[in-house]
Amino acid sequence: MATRAVYSFTGFPDVPERHLYLHHDGYPTGAAWRFATALRQGTEPEAFAAAFLASQPGAEPLAAPAQAADAEYRYRVQLLAGGGALQVACWRRLPGGTTWQPRCGPMALELFIRRFLPGDPP
Repeated sequence: MATRAVYSFTGFPDVPERHLYLHHDGYPTGAAWRFATALRQGTEPEAFAAAFLASQPGAEPLAAPAQAADAEYRYRVQLLAGGGALQVACWRRLPGGTTWQPRCGPMALELFIRRFLPGDPP
């Protein structure tokens, strides 16, 4: 069964806001795995959005998260002002629901990975 998710990236250089849609593994453990995979491509926080996109060839760009009406999870990854720190927040939409319910965060990206993907260092 597919667990669809929208990943939004804000605060990154040259791309004020980017939204990506992925058709499967959108639950928090799957998202943590995707984030850890992107971090393995490079540790520079400013390049994380590009690394995520490069590591997820099936990601579909969206103009806005609302375009993914069937998504069950939504993640916002933000490069904090001053650079150097990445923060993630997660929401879940229950089946048949129309509103996003907070699931976790905002928290440091590394903490999110450790919480949902224990034993797999970024």
